[in-house]
Amino acid sequence: MLKNLPHPDEILNGVRKNGYIIFDNAFDTSLFDEMSKFWIDCFKESEREKFSNKDIYGASRSLGDSNYKSFRNSEEVVMYRITEYPWNLSIHDPTRKLIYEMNKVRNLALGLNEHHGSLYEPHTEVLFNQINCYPSGIGKMFAHKDTKHDKLLLSCMFNITIKKTHFEKGGLYLKFKDEKINIDDQMSPCSVIYYNGNLVHGVDKISSESNIGRIAGYPMKQFFLTNNKLPGYLKTLISIDNGIKRRLKLKTASKQGNSALKD
Repeated sequence: MLKNLPHPDEILNGVRKNGYIIFDNAFDTSLFDEMSKFWIDCFKESEREKFSNKDIYGASRSLGDSNYKSFRNSEEVVMYRITEYPWNLSIHDPTRKLIYEMNKVRNLALGLNEHHGSLYEPHTEVLFNQINCYPSGIGKMFAHKDTKHDKLLLSCMFNITIKKTHFEKGGLYLKFKDEKINIDDQMSPCSVIYYNGNLVHGVDKISSESNIGRIAGYPMKQFFLTNNKLPGYLKTLISIDNGIKRRLKLKTASKQGNSALKD
């Protein structure tokens, strides 16, 4: 499914040198067209009332949890998100397969087994799919780093909608060596990007005449709780407790999915 990518070592070296590296024509146009049609339909305005969950980060998820749709509207972020876990039926199988292949390449670039994250069991990180939609007129993400580590965090993504085609203004940016780089200006249909998630990055407010907005897919990995019968209020308390422990840098904090970190 993925094609026209160099040896994984070249990907990591490119990210070290420039903060990111983009590969065009990395998968077939027919796949892009299929994904674009499917996910635009999933995030259309008439479907948005189904995004009732406000927990876009899912910090206290358990093995066996259901897929979920979330939405956050705050000063920092306005975004719809669909999160899909590998133990559930696939929402869109071609998207899942592309995300799986992108993660294999990332694993190899990091010197990990190519299947790292694909076999879910207690005490290991699990690969899952995340599709984000930044709606026209309000969609945005504040400038942030993905972790508090200083090491390189090898992240990756692909656009499902394209700037100048589906939206006109705004989009993903990275800051590298004090320069703001507008990533979405460089992404074409069938492009994939590998980048350092520990660089400051965000999404400038999206403007779209077609009212579609910015949609992108991400391979994600994190640790999961092993008891999927925990009630919601306990998961909320665990999440708050974890957040405090991480801010205080306590060793008792639950592990984060940091296998993508590299010296």
